[in-house]
Amino acid sequence: MDLAVLSSKIFTGTPNQPWAEALGINNNRITVVGSNEEVKSGITSNTRVYELPDRLVTPGLVDAHCHFVDFGRALKWVDLRNQPSLGVCREKIREAISDYKPGEWILGRGWNQYQWNDPTEPTLKDLDDLTPDNPAMMVRACGHCIWINSLALQKAGIDRYTPDPPGGQIDRNPDTGDPNGRLREARKLIEAHIPPPTLKERKEDALRAQKEALRVGLTGVHTCEKLEQWEAFDALDKDGLLKIRVHHLLPPEEMAEASDRGILTGFESDYLWFGHVKLFADGSLGAGTALLHEPYSDEPDECGIACMTKDELQEKAELAYGYGKDVAIHAIGDLAVTNSLEAIAAARKGYPGARRDRIEHLQLFRFQDLGVFREMDVVASVQPVFLPTDWQPADKRWGPDRCCNAYAWKTIRNAGIRHQFGSDAPVESINPILGIQAAVTRQGVDGLPFGGWCPDQKLSLEETIQGFTQTAAWTSRKEDVLGSIASGKLADLTVFSQNLFDMPPETWHDIPVEMTVVNGEPVYLK
Repeated sequence: MDLAVLSSKIFTGTPNQPWAEALGINNNRITVVGSNEEVKSGITSNTRVYELPDRLVTPGLVDAHCHFVDFGRALKWVDLRNQPSLGVCREKIREAISDYKPGEWILGRGWNQYQWNDPTEPTLKDLDDLTPDNPAMMVRACGHCIWINSLALQKAGIDRYTPDPPGGQIDRNPDTGDPNGRLREARKLIEAHIPPPTLKERKEDALRAQKEALRVGLTGVHTCEKLEQWEAFDALDKDGLLKIRVHHLLPPEEMAEASDRGILTGFESDYLWFGHVKLFADGSLGAGTALLHEPYSDEPDECGIACMTKDELQEKAELAYGYGKDVAIHAIGDLAVTNSLEAIAAARKGYPGARRDRIEHLQLFRFQDLGVFREMDVVASVQPVFLPTDWQPADKRWGPDRCCNAYAWKTIRNAGIRHQFGSDAPVESINPILGIQAAVTRQGVDGLPFGGWCPDQKLSLEETIQGFTQTAAWTSRKEDVLGSIASGKLADLTVFSQNLFDMPPETWHDIPVEMTVVNGEPVYLK
């Protein structure tokens, strides 16, 4: 036996043995799960023994929706998260200016006007005086709206005559038609003019993200990125530096190249594999681009943006199926969810077989669509950590009546729908304890709203841990080796420094991870 964990509270995630006291690992597999006495019988002089009383051990937690290399890159950007006003955001940008040479792009992320004392969205005028010599792009918290300055518009050649891109929108001055410095669902227009990171920089970004992810107890991620990010993971894997398991999603336009490279078939390591084809049905709540059946409560003429039509979603799903792969569709608004389900159903008619499709976010749905979810066994891939920042704008923009079916994870679970949890980092923190706490309390770490938002949708801690483990293994087609603690499974573990089950949920965000084990190796120790 290579490693033994003793005297712990082990939540296994298996129904026939939900709890254990100890476990043993040999090579990269769990070999025994049971009592101290059962595990001690296999200990030798070469066994690393961890006595961990009063700790909680869970199956390795997986973030089932993030943008991992982008998260690592964003750690270097101007951080505008959780700021109380536009003025404070401006001051943070001002402080960063000294580190840039004239002409260099200034990049930031995380602004959210709903957290400001004045929720008016920013314009280019709010950047121009700060950044006269540098093009600048500040990405909204949701990632679906950007705030840019005049130099960025000039670099991209965007003016009053530039048409809106398909599925996107250039916000304009109503008097002149000139762009006002906000683009919705149109980041590509700007990013095409930002020097792309080199492979060396992408590898550094991935390592930066990995260090943080392992620190907070993640043993795996499902990352929605592109081939250029895949290249970084592949290079790190070949160098033995990739220590977190990566289930990689790719956009449909890169499938042919991925196939030519042999990524779709035959390629797989212990740490890296290709998963789903990622599609977009709509935008976001915060950007006002989530696609709704009925208009926004505060904008009676607005129903959001369809980034892809239902026919386009079907076409791309058929493309994925033709390559023998499944789809993951970003759908936040209830009409986007309906369109996604109907597109999947239509595409499956021509490509029958066992599918592990998923809909990402599912922040608002119609109750009648849940039966379709269950019947087609489509996974609800949601992000509990969204709730603390979204509940107030959701109430305002969608209205309390509609919000009965918003972020409704208990309803999803009770409907018999598979569900998995993630963070969408860098949109929100990648730390899973924040999502765990939000799922159980329906509150932020500030304790608001009192009693929890729509408290009937609270999940238990057991249910929440399962959402961070079991279904993520299933959608990766690795449920035989991942997702629970049992003899024969790969040894991925998350160890909290205290037993969450014995602590008030309101305190969980202060409880650190003590150890993270991936493939039988302790890759983080506090």
